[in-house]
Amino acid sequence: MKYRLLLWLMALRFKRAIRRQAAFREALQDIDRTIQFTTDERKVSRYLAFRDQRLKSRRGQAEHADITLRFTTPSEGFSTLWAMATGKDRNAVMKAIQEKRLAVEGDPMLLMWFQKTVKFLR
Repeated sequence: MKYRLLLWLMALRFKRAIRRQAAFREALQDIDRTIQFTTDERKVSRYLAFRDQRLKSRRGQAEHADITLRFTTPSEGFSTLWAMATGKDRNAVMKAIQEKRLAVEGDPMLLMWFQKTVKFLR
C-alpha cells in the first residue's frame, strides 16, 4: 500500500513541479519518455509519461515504456524510491540493482535522467 501511495505522490509532486518551476519545465523541453514502475508479481504498477512539458500518470502497465523499473516486492520499491526521493541515500537505486532487488528493463541512461529529475520534487 505504501509503494502504491508513494508512486501516486511522486506523480502529484512532478505535476506540481511542472506548474511551479520554470527550470523543470525547461528540463522537460523536447522530452518524450515513459517510465514504468512495477513489481515482479505486477500487482502494483504505475507509469509516468513525460511529453510536451506535461506529465500523464496512470496505474497499470504502459503500452510502450522506454524504461521499466521492476522491484522484487512493493516494500523494496517503497524503501528504494523513498531513500532516493528524500535524498537520504543517493545510491539507493544502484545498491538495489547490485543486490538484485531492482531490474532495469530498457535504456539505463533514462534511469540517470530520472534520478536527476527527482531533485525537483523536494
